[in-house]
Amino acid sequence: MKIIKFIIIGILVAGATSFFGCKKGDTLSATYNLRFTSTSSNPYLIEVDGNSNVISGNTYKDYKLTKGTYSWKVTQQSGYVLYPTEKSGTVNLDQDKEIVFP
Repeated sequence: MKIIKFIIIGILVAGATSFFGCKKGDTLSATYNLRFTSTSSNPYLIEVDGNSNVISGNTYKDYKLTKGTYSWKVTQQSGYVLYPTEKSGTVNLDQDKEIVFP
């Protein structure tokens, strides 16, 4: 009788744990570092994941992002004659990565 009681309590605890455990979509998402490095002496506007920042020349900016594919664009802010240097692309972030420009 004690064994049956023990089994029933075990089943109830296991059921409650699985029912009240993680919600759908609750996962521990790893974050990765996406670094933009400027080798120019001029400032650049960086646009990635809906954020935009201007960085000085010969510096870098790090973004902490979750795994996924991101569009990015860099635009020279000064020091050009007719047109600014622009570069853009997409990056599949599944590990730390670096984009070096111009």
